[in-house]
Amino acid sequence: MTSVIVEYRNGAAIVTIDRPEQRNAINDGVMDGIMHAIEKAEANESVSYIVITGSGEEVFCSGGDLKAFQGLKTAEQAYPMLRKMGDVLDRLFFCKKPTVALLNGHAVGGGLELAMACDYRIARKNTKVGFIQGSIGLTTGWGGSTYALTRMNHAEALRMLMSADRYSSEEAFLSGCLTYITNDLPWEEDAYRYIENLLKRSPLILSTYKTYWLNSLDPHLIRHRVEEEIRSCARLWDTEEHHQAVKAFLNKNS
Repeated sequence: MTSVIVEYRNGAAIVTIDRPEQRNAINDGVMDGIMHAIEKAEANESVSYIVITGSGEEVFCSGGDLKAFQGLKTAEQAYPMLRKMGDVLDRLFFCKKPTVALLNGHAVGGGLELAMACDYRIARKNTKVGFIQGSIGLTTGWGGSTYALTRMNHAEALRMLMSADRYSSEEAFLSGCLTYITNDLPWEEDAYRYIENLLKRSPLILSTYKTYWLNSLDPHLIRHRVEEEIRSCARLWDTEEHHQAVKAFLNKNS
């Protein structure tokens, strides 16, 4: 059973994380599926933009699958997993086509890192977002801090990162984390109406302007910062605080 579903509609490649029973948590299969979907969509001339979303109406993505990764104890064991998802977000951030995170539900921890790698973040009303990694003894480990500090006002980004709190969609919108909050019902119809109006021009027009923005960045500096972030998270993975937090989570959800 595939954990990532890809469909093509009205010029969009819609990539859905399909693990609702695991709160759309990311494992190796999800990493592989998202990477393959991005590469295929970027090479498809008929695709104007890419949408990343989650299955169901509760959670966009809850971050890394702690059950799948519970065997990772040391920094050396954690680094390859962190680096692998870091590569996925790098591919998403530097994608030549516009990218949209459609938050069908809550986006926390690595789920918000995934959203921050996208150009736009469209969220349902009453969803929660937050870099909650600090509550389990970690920092962002896939590049999320770098992408948040690139896309948001530094003070607002640091507030969200350092607090490790969950924020309402309204608070996240005011901070610049979210691009748009949908109307109540039907929320998905409103979301795609907004996205299709925002990205209504031809694939060539959209990709040209996206390239202009990418050319304004220093990719070597961004990738260096992300690598430092990944290595720092790997070191924290080895701490007793993190191991105890994972143990408590697994006991609570066993």
